[in-house]
Amino acid sequence: MSYVAFVPARSGSKRVPGKNIKLLADKPLVIWTLEAFAKVEKVEKVIFSTDSMEYWELAQQYLKTDKLQLDFRSPEEAGDKVKVFDYIKDNHQKIFQGNWQNFVMGLPTVPFRNSRHVAEAIELFETKGQPVFSATEYGFPISFAFYEDADKGWVPAFEHSPMITGNTRSQDQKTAYHPNGAIYVRAIKDFDNPETNTLYHSAVPYFMDRNHSVDIDNEADFVVATAMANAGLAK
Repeated sequence: MSYVAFVPARSGSKRVPGKNIKLLADKPLVIWTLEAFAKVEKVEKVIFSTDSMEYWELAQQYLKTDKLQLDFRSPEEAGDKVKVFDYIKDNHQKIFQGNWQNFVMGLPTVPFRNSRHVAEAIELFETKGQPVFSATEYGFPISFAFYEDADKGWVPAFEHSPMITGNTRSQDQKTAYHPNGAIYVRAIKDFDNPETNTLYHSAVPYFMDRNHSVDIDNEADFVVATAMANAGLAK
């Protein structure tokens, strides 16, 4: 089977300006993800999808590999309201112009996924014969979730909430998971299927630990991730 990687990194971050090229430890954030995919033997090309030539030049500076390829997006295609899935589905014939059968994708905001994780997700894809998405467990039991309520103050998100039943022992709560954005594996032909409306359609989860699933959204996340990188907690 042949694989092409797709890494999207637009330049218009609002919460952290220039987030995707902000230094994390010793290299720009997006480089962590590009390197992880480039190191996977089965990945033949790594398509860097961006609206910034500065980002592209930086990627070429850090990654000395002929696997790297540019998908340059217009400002309209890289707007903050444009979903990556929609962009890929609408443009997959243009983006994936090689003889590749399958693609793998990872968001640059999840820097600690590495080539081992990508290779394992690909192996799961080949074993199961189904698309794959990476996931990790929540840091706190979601059974305690509630919504703000103007009249009552709060209402439980779940019928049998421990905040109602009193069964508040954490050991008694069922483990819940969420997608972490680190890895997606799917056949490119799936985008021709009108029923494929998310990257999770007909997919199975590949589970990752929480250290390797850190997602960077704000300045505080950068501080935590930098400390983890320096301490070797996400090797």
